[in-house]
Amino acid sequence: MKALLKTPSSGLSRAWTQCNEYLLGIRTEPERATEYDCNATQKDGRAEIARNARYRDNFQYGTIGYLNIGKVLRVLKPGPQDVFCDIGCGMGRIVCVAARKRVRKCIGVELMKPLCEIAQRNAASLRVRKAPIEIVCGDATTANLSEATVYFMFNPFGPESLRDTLENIRGSLSQNPRAIKIAYYNSQYLSVFEGLGWLVKVHEFDTFRHRVTFWENRGA
Repeated sequence: MKALLKTPSSGLSRAWTQCNEYLLGIRTEPERATEYDCNATQKDGRAEIARNARYRDNFQYGTIGYLNIGKVLRVLKPGPQDVFCDIGCGMGRIVCVAARKRVRKCIGVELMKPLCEIAQRNAASLRVRKAPIEIVCGDATTANLSEATVYFMFNPFGPESLRDTLENIRGSLSQNPRAIKIAYYNSQYLSVFEGLGWLVKVHEFDTFRHRVTFWENRGA
């Protein structure tokens, strides 16, 4: 799940998004402002899925513009040996963009089943895909994250789930020692990262609305 729900963009921005979606062969924007609200109370399955979150601190679905996705990927520089993982992948926009690069594999982890199903359809319809895509429907605090070397998070949940997810990643390093990179988009809970001795911040930049920070594991 994503941290901020943005209404579908308008004007030139919307046209740019639609152009990219057409070229990619995917659809990743909610059709209305309240679609896929993780905190919804409607009897449509969404509230039940949200209750599956360990701390119930998952946020609303939202998307990142294609220009900013490109900027993040240029900093991360995933290569042929990397496994790219989007934690809280929503409808799969970022994993689809990453899968058009020469990486070993792309993984999307998403709690909400309806979003997982859309992400899977987008992965299947993606044009010019260069890497396999796997969509995992589950809680990032307990999912198997041991395969990935590059992680992306669009502030998908609050500090408790963030702390446990990072601990999940750290624990995976004992099973599979490796160098990892983490991009934290909309860095609202930096104190969680800064309190961990095994991660070091290596880069950051600001978009019009968000701070993006980049982290690597020490001694990798």
